[in-house]
Amino acid sequence: MENVDGGKIVQAYEAGNITVINTYVRPRPIQLPKLPAPPPYSGLGLDTLLREAHVDQIRVIVLHGLPRAGKTRIAAHLLHQHLDRYSNGILFAGLQGSNPEGPTDPNEVLDRFLRAIHVNADAVPADFSARSAAWRSYTYGREVGVLADDAVSAAQVHALLPGRRPSVVIVTARAPLLSLRLDGADHIEVQHPHARPGPGAAW
Repeated sequence: MENVDGGKIVQAYEAGNITVINTYVRPRPIQLPKLPAPPPYSGLGLDTLLREAHVDQIRVIVLHGLPRAGKTRIAAHLLHQHLDRYSNGILFAGLQGSNPEGPTDPNEVLDRFLRAIHVNADAVPADFSARSAAWRSYTYGREVGVLADDAVSAAQVHALLPGRRPSVVIVTARAPLLSLRLDGADHIEVQHPHARPGPGAAW
């Protein structure tokens, strides 16, 4: 018999008159890319946003701005600084929103995410709606971080939101994707390090 509780596996079997129980923990996925150091970002207030996340809230943060402003480096560095907070793993999705050949299909991302959190391949639905629902179900009550890099639309991101819990999804995009406000997103413009910030923007 095998029981799965989050990343913990409990196996029990009979050996004569004795029940043997083995418990082990599957490794949590940490998929953050290794990138050069980011530009200074303390003025963005990102650490405060993570610390103040409600216990039943998914914190969605959209870092938007021009190419090469350092959005991905900031997001990856921030999540590295908070590894202990997301005990069930941190996942990365390269959404290829600026790729002229077209963005990444979120259904493919969900397949990779579910396998990364140790869902058996035969338990991953093929249908997009069912796969998105399975992702929310498997992550419900767990602490997960997601870096959705180079998104092109809010719909592409929405499918990747985990189930309720103090999880975080950090989105990088060129456009602000304002409709993610319906999911309670905070939008922060990241200026190029050599640009002059406009009103309301941060370096």
